[in-house]
Amino acid sequence: MRYGWTGLGAACLLAFSAHAQEASLLKRYEHVQALNNESWTLLSAQPSDPQKLARAVEALKASLAESGELQADIDSTTSLDVAGRQWDAQFRLAKAYAQLGERPQALDALEALLKQGWVSASAGQQIAEEHAFDGLHDEPRYQSVLAALKRLDSQWNAPSIATASDELDEAHRIAGLSLYWSEARYNFAHFDLVPDLDWNQAYLDFLPKVVAAKNLHDYYDVMMRFAPLLHDGHTNIYPPKTMWDEFYAKPPIRTAMVDGHVLVIVVFSPKVAPQVHVGDEIVTIDGEDVRRYAQTHVAPYISSSTPQDALQRTYDDQLLQGDHRKPVALGLKDASGRVRTIELSREKDPAAKPTPPAEWRMLPGGVAYLALNEFGSDDGVKAFEHALPQILRAKGLILDLRRNGGGSDLMGARILSYLTDQPIAGNRSRSLEYVPLFRANDGAYVAWKSLGDGGTFQEKHEQRYPGPVVLLIGPRTYSAAEDFVVAFDTLKRGVLLGEATGGSTGQPLHFTLPGGGMARICAKSDSYPDGREFVGKGIAPHVMVAPTVEDIRAGRDPVIQRALAVLAGKDALKGTPAP
Repeated sequence: MRYGWTGLGAACLLAFSAHAQEASLLKRYEHVQALNNESWTLLSAQPSDPQKLARAVEALKASLAESGELQADIDSTTSLDVAGRQWDAQFRLAKAYAQLGERPQALDALEALLKQGWVSASAGQQIAEEHAFDGLHDEPRYQSVLAALKRLDSQWNAPSIATASDELDEAHRIAGLSLYWSEARYNFAHFDLVPDLDWNQAYLDFLPKVVAAKNLHDYYDVMMRFAPLLHDGHTNIYPPKTMWDEFYAKPPIRTAMVDGHVLVIVVFSPKVAPQVHVGDEIVTIDGEDVRRYAQTHVAPYISSSTPQDALQRTYDDQLLQGDHRKPVALGLKDASGRVRTIELSREKDPAAKPTPPAEWRMLPGGVAYLALNEFGSDDGVKAFEHALPQILRAKGLILDLRRNGGGSDLMGARILSYLTDQPIAGNRSRSLEYVPLFRANDGAYVAWKSLGDGGTFQEKHEQRYPGPVVLLIGPRTYSAAEDFVVAFDTLKRGVLLGEATGGSTGQPLHFTLPGGGMARICAKSDSYPDGREFVGKGIAPHVMVAPTVEDIRAGRDPVIQRALAVLAGKDALKGTPAP
């Protein structure tokens, strides 16, 4: 629409009005939070002070009244968690009444929890473990509340279906498939990325397969081929842990597709090193052409979000996985073209050296290098902080996330906070919102609940690194590691160099399957704070660099070499200055 001056003024007025309304809602929300925080402080008094408890009751009543009004004023796009604050206040109100010895009021408040706009089945355990309610255990009304929450837990977690038995009858095998199909149908966030998938037809196709499964291993072999149809890296089915070594065992080497060749790129064990060398090409597996083997025995089990993700998982993470009792025969071709066949055990090798969570060193030219190989622990944060004195003196910094499969966003944000004094923005997120009445009235529909932009993270430090930074990325850069890349890129803190990331992040819904297996379904869709999509695409580097066969065999890392050139100003694209 094109505006004249009057139209433009009206548009600006509407935008200002919307902004003012949002600011007003936020202010009211913050007041509700302040009342809840005040009540928490009062309830924490030891020993419990009746006067403070009475003040807590008044604060909580005010919180519930205000949050009720606020809930009526917000719309579906607002990310404020008013329902969560209401639940907190109602629970604390019940606790305060119980501590005051006012049993009827405490029971009224507990029963009111079941009528909240948001009720969690986990509340049953929280109530049962709260000692303030110990004097209510013999009350039928108290027991009725716990029973209602137990029914809610049973409704969603389906314990009668998710039995841990090693022997599954046909009914449980079908029920497990049905459970996964149904949960995905209502909760999967990325059906738009698989437009050609008929999920209901897929369910029908797999029914006879689970019926024909003769044992638990066969059942999970079928189930693990069902989830990949959704083409999402955070949507998977896993067998029971007691069976992992029947599916996931592999020799202590790493492989990758490089320039159309499947190469050995890492040998983890000195026991295997005399037989297998970095740069050897795998031409056959168990006597079968490596590509045909990969497409037949590996690709159907790959839950991937992008072509680069699928390629990496097929020819790297999962290529040699299998039963620990069955060695794998590899046909190898060395650099001279000589072909040989070897047999490698899949049994766990105690001599194998795992990839460390972080790797630190100084590179030529006074450049600091830190590989952050996971965000599942704070090891990377500790490594960064330990190296900080040297990093502060460095002429440039290379952070390597090429082997980082994710973990916690907090770990990445803590590291990034040493590189900027700006607030670190989280992803913009959304999730499906289903109202049965809407479907009853209008038929099939889809609706999204905005979860906001994830807020911001900021941590104060006496010293930050202000120099140029290059961030190395690739297809194994995944999940929380991709969230780090998004934040780094949004801050324009430096250069992204390497290959496109895996293109998958989000929050999976976890649940148990028959026989003790586990399932994940991605229930959250993420994008850049400004709305740019990367799930199902990957984040492209500013500078594209990938190793060649010659690089692998020569022990060169062209990605690090190119990063050094960028930092030294010898590359066309130079490092971005600190904000």
